[in-house]
Amino acid sequence: MLKNTVLRAKEFFHAARVFSLSLALGSTSIGIIASWRDGSLAGLETTRAVLLVVLITLAGLAAQLGANLINDYFEGSFKYANPAAFAVTHGITRVQFLNRDRTAFEVFVFLSGVASLGFAGLIGLYLVYISSWPMLLIGLLGLVGSYGYTGEPIVYKNKGLGVILSFMLMGPLMNLGAYYPIARTLSWYPVILGLPLSLLIPALMISNEMRDLDEDSGFSIGTLSSMIGHRWALFLYDSLLVCSLIAIVAFIVLGLYPLQSLLALLPLPIALEARRRVARHESSGIRLTNLLHQCLFIALLIAFALAEFQLTSIVDT
Repeated sequence: MLKNTVLRAKEFFHAARVFSLSLALGSTSIGIIASWRDGSLAGLETTRAVLLVVLITLAGLAAQLGANLINDYFEGSFKYANPAAFAVTHGITRVQFLNRDRTAFEVFVFLSGVASLGFAGLIGLYLVYISSWPMLLIGLLGLVGSYGYTGEPIVYKNKGLGVILSFMLMGPLMNLGAYYPIARTLSWYPVILGLPLSLLIPALMISNEMRDLDEDSGFSIGTLSSMIGHRWALFLYDSLLVCSLIAIVAFIVLGLYPLQSLLALLPLPIALEARRRVARHESSGIRLTNLLHQCLFIALLIAFALAEFQLTSIVDT
């Protein structure tokens, strides 16, 4: 019994793709940082500011967690060549759910995903209540986008839109969604500030599609990478990585990023190795691309913190 529980916990951890949640953490954090840098967050009472930061972060994490779990449910039919035969061989009871032959655990994964989106939605309603109607639009787009990645009947991943919409929804939209409840105004500032990190989100999607390129082609799954082929998909991946790094340097020159943001260039070897693995359709390319995003995010957090500390020290003296 204990062994089975541990196995299910590991499977749920895998379905949740916990380490990839750094995407949502990065996007919401950039929106919050933008509100701090323009004075919106600093102008709030401390308790209220902390509450908003926590709620915004939890909403972003819950939205991505829901997308991950629902993605795992709907793509579960591709885990085995013959799911029904696998279940019989291993003595697993299967049930009919949403016109699919599924195990009880897979149903639990799906319902957990819906619950996560529901939790994000509840937080979103509160954020709408304290702000205005644009927050409702941002929230609805985010929730529909989270479900529709592989959730039926939308499944925009199989229409070649996964890479494009992942950038828009997990990048600019989430940056703005984290900024708006605090600043109470629409602005391009959080979107631009988050651009270097946002560009790595579709790169991660491409690394995932490249790993499954041959399999997706066999199942006639219309991901962007399968539509444009290995060569152009790899070119797009390279372009996203290069543009992300160039944007960091450009933003330093323009004064949008502090000089300390040069720390974000230190993970360049990770980018080169990730590119090599993605080009060979290796699953480790996904992990390294995700690691690159995490390293850039941490480096930017440190850079903004150092710049703020330096500014505070100057003001105090």
